[in-house]
Amino acid sequence: MESTEAFRLLASADRQYLLYELHDGTGESTVEELSRRIAIRRHRTTSEKISIPEIDRARVRMVHIHLPSLIEQGVVDVDWSDGTVTLTDDPSVDVLFEAAEELDEWPPEPRFTRLS
Repeated sequence: MESTEAFRLLASADRQYLLYELHDGTGESTVEELSRRIAIRRHRTTSEKISIPEIDRARVRMVHIHLPSLIEQGVVDVDWSDGTVTLTDDPSVDVLFEAAEELDEWPPEPRFTRLS
């Protein structure tokens, strides 16, 4: 992967959240857990306060937009039978995280605060 492609992948805050959650953890998670964590980060709230619709929207974006892009670039593997998402050992993962280190904020913080 070229660095321009890495920055294109990192252009989405949700994709950055997804990658950060995988990188910060064990390199493996589930679609369900990642959806919850991405929604919490996106909405700057807590696990107790996040709503089911917010989690569902994060899951839809992840499954239909973000995971396909990351799969295409060889960054993640997804086992759809059990919903497991895993960072690959592909060199493109290293390029992606090197590009992420060049960003001012990694992972990004949402630019708005949630109204209660």
